[in-house]
This record gives sequence, C-alpha cells and structure tokens, in this order.
Amino acid sequence: MFEILDYLMWFTAVTLLSIAVGFMSWKVAPYFKFAYPTAKVQAIGNPFVREKELQQLLESKSLDSFKNNLNSFKDYSVEGVTAAEIQRSLDQHFLRAVRMIQKDGPKKLRKFYDAYLEIVDGGMIKHVLKAKIMEEEIKEELPVILPESKEVIGIIKSTPLEELVSVLKERGFDEEVVEALKDGGKDVVALDVAMDKWFLGKLKSVKTPREVTKIKNEFVARLMDIRNIRNLLRAKQLGYRREDCEKLFIAEGQEVPRWMFKEMVTADGSGSLIDVLQGTFYFPFLKKELDRGGGEKSMQPFENALDKALLEVAGSLSIKNFPLFGPLLRFIIAKEFEIRNLKVIAKGIEENVGVGRIKPLLIMEE
Repeated sequence: MFEILDYLMWFTAVTLLSIAVGFMSWKVAPYFKFAYPTAKVQAIGNPFVREKELQQLLESKSLDSFKNNLNSFKDYSVEGVTAAEIQRSLDQHFLRAVRMIQKDGPKKLRKFYDAYLEIVDGGMIKHVLKAKIMEEEIKEELPVILPESKEVIGIIKSTPLEELVSVLKERGFDEEVVEALKDGGKDVVALDVAMDKWFLGKLKSVKTPREVTKIKNEFVARLMDIRNIRNLLRAKQLGYRREDCEKLFIAEGQEVPRWMFKEMVTADGSGSLIDVLQGTFYFPFLKKELDRGGGEKSMQPFENALDKALLEVAGSLSIKNFPLFGPLLRFIIAKEFEIRNLKVIAKGIEENVGVGRIKPLLIMEE
C-alpha cells in the first residue's frame, strides 16, 4: 500500500516537474532565437542617425574623402567614384544588412523582411507606374534595392500602355491596383492608395512568431498612420479637391481612425490639418516644423517630421520588445534612414551644396 502511494507521489512529482520545465522552455526559447542577431545589431549600431557622426561626413571636401571617412566605420565598405555609384553601393549595403538579420534571426520572420523591402522599393514602382499612365518620360536608372523590383520596373517601362493591365495582372499585382489602371485610367490618386494598401496589407498579413505579432501589428499600424497623414498633407499642398482627398484613406492605424482622417480632409490648409492631430504621437513633430515656418512652400519639412516620428517609434518598439524583435526592427528602420542620409550627403558633396542646405534634409535622432 505504502509502496503504491510512494510510487504515485514520485510519478506526480516527475509529471509536475516535466510540465514546469516544458513551460519554462516554452517561455525562454524565443530569447535564445533572438540573442545572437540582437547582440550583433547592437554591436554594429546606427551611427548615421546621430548628429556627431553625420557632421564628420558633412565636413568631407570630396567624394573620395567622404568614402574614406565612411569606410572607417564598422561594417561599411562602400565603392564608387561618382555620387550615383556610391548611392548604388549604399543600396546594396542596406540589402546586405537586412539579409544578414534575415539569415541570423528566426526563420519564421524571413517573410516579414521580404515584405518590408518591397515597401522600401514600392515608392519607386509607384512613381514609374504613375509616369507610365501619364505618358511621361521615365529615367533610365532608378534606385531600387531588390532585383525583383528592377525586373518589375523594366516590364512596366517596356510594356505598351494598352497591354499594361493584363501584364500586371499576370505578374500578380493586386486587383485594386489593376482596377485603378483599367480603361486607360489616369487616376493617380486611386493608384497611390491602391499601391499603399497592397504593400502595407502584405506586411500586415505576414505570419510571425507569437512573441513578435503584437509589435509587428503596432509597427504596421504606425506605418498606416504616417502614410495617411503624409498623403493627405501632400494632397492639400497640391490643391486636391475634397472628394479626391477622401479617397486617400488607406486603413485605420494606431492613432488615426477614419473619423479623424475625415476631420483632416475638411481642414483648411496644413496648419488646421495638423491641429486635428493634437493629442497623437505625431502632433509635436509636425507642430515643430509648422512653428518654424516649414511646409509653406515645400512638403519636405513635414516629410522629415514624419520620418523622425517613425524613427522614434522604432526606438520605442525596441525597448518595448527587448531583447526580442524590437531591436532588430529598430536597426533596419534606422539603417534605412542612415542610407538615405548618406546618399543625400554624397549627392550634396558632388554638387558642391553647402552644409547648411544639406543638413535640414537629414533624418536624425532628437
């Protein structure tokens, strides 16, 4: 009798211990998957979203000097003689950085990085499509990162306008994008929104590990907010009609629901539109530029303000999801801005543009 009880006690203890060990392993396993890539990106860092490091490069007297200064930093090995060649080399550097994280991190996140790179190239594909339907000249060399994007742009450029819809449909373009181009459609507003919805929708639908999903969803929601605000500010500056502005809504994001977007649509001018955003994360960034007098003649100050907001979002998500996906997400977002900053500086040096004109175009941490 006692032997049976003793056996049952041991059996129960072993079972409970196994359950506890299994539960702890389930909770701890994600940290092991992210440990190496997180340590790696923290060692590399993102120096070129900081004023001190950017100032060193701004003081370069020639492209050779710029390139040598840049290549003295860890992980950089940029090539090229002209600004255009250096810019292409920087694009490849960005692609390698993303592929590095993709390879070192969890396999279940690889499709997320692919979808993110598509968004990075998406703006240029959108630009080429709009130029095509408006029958405008398309530049020979366009800065895209993915080989697939180069292929798509080549197809758009070489396809006769009357065959474009069927060709894009065969290439797997979203139905809403194809619909905007039907019957010789030249509605660039509808095309803009359809492309944004398509790329952001793909990013949102990517399946990710359970410990990442919440952060991924918040990031996509922030991107939707920023795209909604940016598109509407640009439309207001271009004098779009109210009914056209209403078509620009992509989807509800983190802080900009449909009702708020509608209020922004009815606002008179950029200042009133920004006032509608009071209480949101984005308001102080845009208000700062508005108070400086930015945005009166150019959209660039507001573009920069929203980019700075996104950079700060990335920093916040890094802390919120440390040491898992947060630091990796922050690294690639900051890396994208680093590359953009470096490309601007290279072009400025080649064209002998003064530091005072280059610096306001750079995206830096506040």
